[in-house]
Amino acid sequence: MEPLMSMNFAMKKIQKVLKKSRDAAAQEEEDRIARKLKGEDEDGKMDTSEAAGEEEDDDEEAAEMKAALAMSLQTEEETNEAVGPGLPANFQGQYELFAVVTHKGRDADGGHYMGWVKAEKQNDDAQKIADTDEMNDDWFVFDDDEVSPCKTEDVLKLKGGGDWHMSYLNFYRAKK
Repeated sequence: MEPLMSMNFAMKKIQKVLKKSRDAAAQEEEDRIARKLKGEDEDGKMDTSEAAGEEEDDDEEAAEMKAALAMSLQTEEETNEAVGPGLPANFQGQYELFAVVTHKGRDADGGHYMGWVKAEKQNDDAQKIADTDEMNDDWFVFDDDEVSPCKTEDVLKLKGGGDWHMSYLNFYRAKK
């Protein structure tokens, strides 16, 4: 499931903190991709099998570019404060759905409530849901005294209608 992005709902002060963390994460990803394209490993060392015929990069120019980038990303208030209690300083404002309470029934006076909770540990062999980038993670459905395994695909169907489950309460947590 797509993460819930809190950036648009946050106050300006919190948006600045979230933006700093997001920019840093985006820069790390760009650097990782650039190293991969240059044939460097994760530590920034050249992969000697591919670098035999290549010339070395101009270190001075690279250092100047890095310094210029760092200067352009600096703001008036350089701060590493956390956005909220229990959240890391590098929190990017993304939340993931981890539990749902559903109601099954045609009216509020009758019906049945059930709980759906995402498994803490996921199998390594989880596959993507057809035609999406969404992983079909493991979940559990709690129906009174019965606990049964299910998948993300099943949770995405909790839209209600007739006698089917309607999502009633959704629980989100900070995305790791």
